[in-house]
Amino acid sequence: MTLKEFLKSKTFKVNAIAVFAVTIVLILLGMLSLRIYTDHGESVEIPDLKGKTTSEVADILDRNDLRFEIRDSVYSIETAPGTVLDQYPKPGLRVKENRTIFITLCAVSQEQIAMPQLTDISYRQAANIIEGAGLIAGNIEYKPSEFPNLVLEQKMNGNIVPVGKMIPKGSVIDLVLGSDSNGETSEVPTLFGRNLTEARFTLGEAFLNVGTITYDESFTSEDQKIKGLIWKQNPDPAEIFEVARGTSIDIWLTIDPTKLVAKPEAEEPENSFF
Repeated sequence: MTLKEFLKSKTFKVNAIAVFAVTIVLILLGMLSLRIYTDHGESVEIPDLKGKTTSEVADILDRNDLRFEIRDSVYSIETAPGTVLDQYPKPGLRVKENRTIFITLCAVSQEQIAMPQLTDISYRQAANIIEGAGLIAGNIEYKPSEFPNLVLEQKMNGNIVPVGKMIPKGSVIDLVLGSDSNGETSEVPTLFGRNLTEARFTLGEAFLNVGTITYDESFTSEDQKIKGLIWKQNPDPAEIFEVARGTSIDIWLTIDPTKLVAKPEAEEPENSFF
């Protein structure tokens, strides 16, 4: 029998169909096995764990066939100690069973650090040290001194803090600077569109203080305040060009985009010589 005759024979056709059928069955079985092995298409929605204790987290995740692992512990005055401050992945997402959810807990007590040496250096040096230590630069006061802008005292809550004393991380540190004249002034900087951290730094560079902080009605929760931007300040640099050093600048913050539209350029005062 020639090859051409064999290919046209009934035996070849039956065998070819059988091989094709077996191949299809094996492919389907392989896909089904893979689907079962990987739980393809089966997922659970991640619950919101914020504010829950670790025992509550364990119970909730166990009922959803999920696991958890503590990633970090951070102190926050706005969250109850020992409860979940943050989680990853975020709630609402769908993941496969047995996925590990990483949580950040609110520490029971605030981290303590040693008060750094801020005196006998310039304000800018002190501000850099404060930021690097995880503290917050607060208000500036002035005292007569032959060394202008040199840090004379470091305070917290109105009291002088000695170097090395353990204080809570994130504390606000006020500085007393030297002044060779009671009549020193600073230009009022424009704070429009800046966040609170940027405003503190800018005002500190100008030897001015942050005054009253007002959050408008656009804020509906404490979590949103970190996103706030300044839309109004008093004094306004368009109206008052200079103020005495140490002056407090009141600021208003918002997350309403309609209040953050770029301001038109301020007109020159009528009595300007330029």
